[in-house]
Parts: sequence; C-alpha cells; structure tokens
Amino acid sequence: MPNDFDKKRRVSDYMGGSGSGNWYRFDSKTVAEHCCSIDVRQLSRKGYLVQGLRYSWKWNNGSNIVIETKPGAIELFYSISRNEKPLEDVHIAVPLSWSSCNYGQKRPWFICPGKSCGRRVAKLYLAGKYFLCRHCHNLTYSSQRQAKAFRLLDKAQKICRRLGANNCNDLFGTPKPKGMHWRTYERLVEEAQEVELESLHAISQKLNIIHDSISQIDGEVNYGSTTPQRR
Repeated sequence: MPNDFDKKRRVSDYMGGSGSGNWYRFDSKTVAEHCCSIDVRQLSRKGYLVQGLRYSWKWNNGSNIVIETKPGAIELFYSISRNEKPLEDVHIAVPLSWSSCNYGQKRPWFICPGKSCGRRVAKLYLAGKYFLCRHCHNLTYSSQRQAKAFRLLDKAQKICRRLGANNCNDLFGTPKPKGMHWRTYERLVEEAQEVELESLHAISQKLNIIHDSISQIDGEVNYGSTTPQRR
C-alpha cells in the first residue's frame, strides 16, 4: 500500500525540473504503447482505489503523477511541458464505475473525462494535456499499424511459441507441451497452420499487386521509348 497518503504535498514535490527525469515532454505520437497510461485494473489489484489515499504513480521512463482517491473518482495532479514552454500544472478528475462479474465480484472502470465522451474504459493515455481514452486521443496500437500479412504471421508465431515451436514447420518435431490436453493441442496446431497459410496468401496477393504495378510502369516506359519506323 502507498505510504504517503494524508500528507499534503505540492505537485512540484513529485515533478522535477529540466533534466530531473520527472517532467513531461510531448511529441506527436499516435501509438498507444508510446504514451504514459494508467490502468484501473492495475490500481484495483494493488488496492489503490480505496477512498482517502494519496500517492505517487511512476513509469519506467522516470515520469510520475500524484493520484488522490475520492468517493467515486480519482484525481490526477501532474505537470507537463510542451514545445519548450514552462511547466504547466494540471489537475483532472476521473470518475469511476463498477460492473458486476462472476462470483459476486465487481470490476472497476474509468469513465473517460473527455468532452462529450464518457466511455467506460480500462486505460487512459496521456497524449496531450489530459489523460483520456484511446478514442479521444485517436491512438492506435502498434499491431494495427502492421500490414495484414504480418499481423497474421505474428499471430501464427505466438501460437507456435505457446506450443514450444518457433514456427509451423517445427511443430511436427516438437512434442506436445506437458499438461496440455490433446484436443487443445490439435486445435492450436490447426489454428496456427490456418493463420500462417492465410498470411502467406496475403503476402502473395501483395506481391502480385506490386508485380502488376511494375509491369504497367515498365510497359509505359517501353511504349514511350519506342521510335517510329520508316516504311
């Protein structure tokens, strides 16, 4: 549990100046993984949603914020610096919501504080001045920026690694993982092979498009370089 609640501290006590590693700089980022984020599920697992707490939340890049828990909400305090401008203190309240799960459990959600948003989300991202949902910041995931063929290939390789192989070709020489049911093993092998085949088909289609484009350009060049013949 955090050990600094009930202590009155300024935001500047947590956020350092230039060179301290505890201040924010923002570039134009569109990938969610590149942004600082807070996950309500992680806060809940650590017991950090209990009312009346005040603590510092840190990221691996050295940045941090102050979080206070209120009835039905959390409040965020942090400082940002954009375009070499002086630090600006920011204070934003994020409402909380709870949904029922199995066995009487409840799952927490953030209510995105973005203007006219109000989505119920698990994560908020800092991609500007405020922590908002991925939709408000118009963020995308790294996997979504990959071509379809490579997304499928990554999926097939993940299944193969789960089965203890590097790729589908290695599956035939790799024993079934210990403790895995045969039905599950056979289903995953079939799924990996189907996904890999689909990825190869997508790559083939892409290569055909490139080939047709090159052929068209080559034809235009040859046509343009043809000299008229005397009769």
